[in-house]
Amino acid sequence: MRPTRHVLATAAAVMWAAILVAGTTPRTLAAQESEAAAPRMSLADLKTLADKDGVIVLDIRGEDAYKAGHIPGSVSVPLETVSNRAGEWKGAKKPIVTYCS
Repeated sequence: MRPTRHVLATAAAVMWAAILVAGTTPRTLAAQESEAAAPRMSLADLKTLADKDGVIVLDIRGEDAYKAGHIPGSVSVPLETVSNRAGEWKGAKKPIVTYCS
């Protein structure tokens, strides 16, 4: 993906930092409250961290959207699989950023 398209695609994406907790389901009231409380990260801050390999980026869109274009280095974790895969990042030493469109 060309850098300009990459910036436009990611600028349109909703990004927030998240701590993933095993067993959390995305549609529960607790999850909705957690989403509302999660700090947001600017695109510039994300780029700075990503350039230093200082962040884990999870693309929570569907597989087709991911295949059509994604942030380089991001991991595809469709939203419906997040709670099942949360343990993969439980011991992460870097911030975890999720994005969707």
